[in-house]
Amino acid sequence: MSLSVRRERNGAFTITLDRESAEVLRDLPLKLRAVLSRTDVRDKVVSRLFPKAHDDPKLDAEYRKLLGDELLQRKLESVRVFEESLEREPAAWQQAGRKVKLSVPSGELESWLGFVNDMRLVLGTELDITQDGWEEDFDPNHPQADDFVLLHYLGWLQESLLRAMAGG
Repeated sequence: MSLSVRRERNGAFTITLDRESAEVLRDLPLKLRAVLSRTDVRDKVVSRLFPKAHDDPKLDAEYRKLLGDELLQRKLESVRVFEESLEREPAAWQQAGRKVKLSVPSGELESWLGFVNDMRLVLGTELDITQDGWEEDFDPNHPQADDFVLLHYLGWLQESLLRAMAGG
C-alpha cells in the first residue's frame, strides 16, 4: 500500500493512493456510519468516540442532551466529505492509482483528519489496544491481522496529512 500527500501552490492538498489503498479506504465510511448509528454510550466503541464529559452522571447526561446530536452530526459530516471526495472521479478507479484533491477553504482536509481519527479510535478499541508500542508485537498470523495493518496505515495517513498541513 502506498500513499503520498502534497500541498499544492493554491493551498489545496493532493493525496495519491495506489489502487489497493483506495479500495480499502472506500469501504470505511460504511463501517463508521454503522458504529455511529449505535446509541448506547455503554458500548465501548461508542464511548470511545463520544467520551464522557463529566464524572457526574447528571452533568454528563445534560452535556449529551445539549451537544450529543451536534457532535454526531459533525462526525457524520466528516464521513460524508471523506466518501464524496474519494468518489469525485469514479472513472479513476479503473486506473492503477488514485489522486484525491482536497480544498482548504471547504474544510475537506479537516474532515479527512476527523474521519481518519475516528476510524483509528474504532479499530484501536475493537482490537483492544490500550498502549503505544502495539506495532512491535504485531503477529501476521493473528486472526485480526488485517485490522492491525489497516490501523497502522491509517496512522501513516493521518501523520502524512498533518505533515502536509504543517508544510513539511
